[in-house]
Amino acid sequence: MMRTTLAPCVIALLGAALPAQAQNADFNLTYHVERTPAAQLDIEACGDAVVQAARQAGLRADAQSFPGQLVTVSGGRENEGAFVAQCIAVGDTTVSVVQGIDYKQRKGALGAFADQAFEAVKAAAD
Repeated sequence: MMRTTLAPCVIALLGAALPAQAQNADFNLTYHVERTPAAQLDIEACGDAVVQAARQAGLRADAQSFPGQLVTVSGGRENEGAFVAQCIAVGDTTVSVVQGIDYKQRKGALGAFADQAFEAVKAAAD
């Protein structure tokens, strides 16, 4: 049920993150999903972890917050790729979804960043 509910949101955010020229090019998607008790990781801390990881990686990052519901962080590097992370409040659980989109067939810098951002989110929960 959650996948059905999130799918339109994820697809819309993914489509918004890709420039028109990249939509027709080959791309590689790195995708991570994690469920964490909200007592260990709230959506604000989740979003902050992604923003900090992006800054450390030298990537542009923009955050948007819907208090108590969702924090979205998106950004990337021109002509290389984009990333989108959603930190979603679902009852007493924080669901983190981190996606890295490289504008080439193989995993590149943004896929590697998605891995790093996902690890940063998991570390924030510890």
